[in-house]
Amino acid sequence: MKLMKSQTNDTLYTDVCIVGAGPGGALLSYLLNQKGISTLLIERQPHLHKSFRGELLNADGEAILNKHGLYSHIQEQGLLHLEQIQYWEEGNIIHTINPDPSKGEHHVGVHVPQDHLLEAITAQTEALSPLYQVRFNTVMTGLLRDKDGHVVGINVRQNGVPASIRASVVIGADGRYSAVRKHAGLAPEIRKHGYDLLWARIPAPPGWEPAVRMASMDGQQLALFSQYDGYVQIGWNIPEGGYAKLREQPFAPFVGKLVAAFPCLADSVAAHIKDWSDFVLLSVESSYSSKWAEDNVVLIGDAAHTMTPTGAFGLNAALEDADVLAELLMQMAQNKFTSSDVLQQLQVIRGSKVQQQLARQVHMESSFQQRYESFR
Repeated sequence: MKLMKSQTNDTLYTDVCIVGAGPGGALLSYLLNQKGISTLLIERQPHLHKSFRGELLNADGEAILNKHGLYSHIQEQGLLHLEQIQYWEEGNIIHTINPDPSKGEHHVGVHVPQDHLLEAITAQTEALSPLYQVRFNTVMTGLLRDKDGHVVGINVRQNGVPASIRASVVIGADGRYSAVRKHAGLAPEIRKHGYDLLWARIPAPPGWEPAVRMASMDGQQLALFSQYDGYVQIGWNIPEGGYAKLREQPFAPFVGKLVAAFPCLADSVAAHIKDWSDFVLLSVESSYSSKWAEDNVVLIGDAAHTMTPTGAFGLNAALEDADVLAELLMQMAQNKFTSSDVLQQLQVIRGSKVQQQLARQVHMESSFQQRYESFR
């Protein structure tokens, strides 16, 4: 089916409508367009340059991008291989973890700015398919159903104007607060992890080596991630719900702990972290939807299984979901999208690994201090 517009109303027709132009949605759109399946990708933001902090590729995500010939194009846009995981105490490295070449490891992770990732995938999609369509400033407002109650598309508001998109399949790739999930009634089980996270981003000092750096602050994890564009991303765990009380305390002693752990950051911290407003607070939780698919609707990525920042699994899991779902949708296309039963297979194929990763995050978080103490 080609993407087309009704001559009598504001209704678009497509085989697959993907809600959310993040990494999972963008990759899925590329894979479907490769096979000539008409696909409409909608995004509530006005462009691809969205605020996003989960920008670390691991071996799984890198393998998916290499599998589909995309990694080299992303590399041209710019990325950074992280060479070590380092554990620090009072300005000194107390333990390092290096990649193991015998296992094919050449880095411990890859920082990819999200706009580089999305622009590279989008450019390749545009180059291969005249059917490619993406609509920005487009907000999903509800599911479109036929007289029997079956989902046949979505209602949207594009630039403030109501419209409808009729589609054989609706994909929720719209993140942890997924509108698709909400309207489909696919409620997730939410788990709190006992901590919140303060984010900050500052310029790296001269000679800053590309690595992941870890320290312990009052028994909580402090992680620093080198970024492609010469910055350091700071992720500082604090007790859950403790930010308001923390802000009542003097700021200088708090940020002084960061400098004590990493003295080489002193100048950059002094210039760029002056008060509490220079941190962004993230409420940390994970979730898992007991059902990822219902009728003609299916969820991927954070919409189906939100992960915490620990271990940097989220981005990579979304790419893996898209890779598997693309194959399932190709099967549906061969059968003219006459049955949605195959959508249930996404969770059958991916659910076990995702649940293992969620459990691993909990273990990594609970064992961090014990692990850190063992390196001292």
